Amino acid sequence: MDALADILKSIHLTASTDFCSEFWGPWGMDIGTSNTGVFHAVLDGHCYLNGPVLDDMIILEAGDIVAFPTGGAHWISDQPETKRLAGGQVVQAIAKGNNPFNAKGCKEKSGINKDSNVNLLCGSFSYDSKFKHPFLVDLPCFILVKAKDHQDLSWHSSLVQKISEETRSNLAGADLVVNNLCETLFVYLLRQYITQSNSDLSYMRALNDPQIGKALNLIHNEVEAKWSVEILADHIGLSRAAFSEKFTHLVKLSPKQYLTQWRMQKAKVMLNETNEAMIDIAQAAGYASEASFSKAFKAFFGDSPGRVRKSN
Repeated sequence: MDALADILKSIHLTASTDFCSEFWGPWGMDIGTSNTGVFHAVLDGHCYLNGPVLDDMIILEAGDIVAFPTGGAHWISDQPETKRLAGGQVVQAIAKGNNPFNAKGCKEKSGINKDSNVNLLCGSFSYDSKFKHPFLVDLPCFILVKAKDHQDLSWHSSLVQKISEETRSNLAGADLVVNNLCETLFVYLLRQYITQSNSDLSYMRALNDPQIGKALNLIHNEVEAKWSVEILADHIGLSRAAFSEKFTHLVKLSPKQYLTQWRMQKAKVMLNETNEAMIDIAQAAGYASEASFSKAFKAFFGDSPGRVRKSN
């Protein structure tokens, strides 16, 4: 398992669609700050997007995908000046079969603009934000994939189109298929961000670095505590000093700090989700005794391993 896959599993990434609907203008939605990530994919037509984390208003066209992984506030509409409804209100109305922006509803409105209709797929990503990890700290506020700039991306149109088809279908297991495809979409968007990121100090960039990325994969494949800074440095072909400096520069934690943090997080997962003996969990985290593990665990999480296991 590579580091990104292990992290996504550990933070319990889930994804789903809110709706895949056709909107007729005038239409608009205000999406407030959320504890979950949000994404929009334009299947047909075009619309306008803006928000506090954006420098300028963006025109989204057919095939474009935009995501706010940290749940940043924004608005999306057929025209910048259109009066907008609360996003939650729109989602609830569509769930009840009452799309406020569909053709039938718009016929009763004055000033309808049939040329501004759009087919929009909207959904959300959620994860355990209490999980302490640089990946969550470094999640980008905004990701944009423009279809015209990425015509070589085969996943782009085919994946979104499949999500759209399954969302509209009544086939058995459609909800499960849609949710799994949305999780896949999140991974693809992160990959795209990683390859395009210009940030020198970013965990995303560390994942893509040939040396530090390899070290992270080694750490995340660890079953029993066996890695030390020296051994990791030797495996990726760097001196201990050079490895420590580069790792700390990208990850913003020293290799020793990252090892300790990840082992503690994995130990907590084992306490929550398995019946493994406490001594086995302690040894997997690099501690020779339950007592030393319990002391370190409590210092890290503020609670004892026994209380964490009992509470779950």
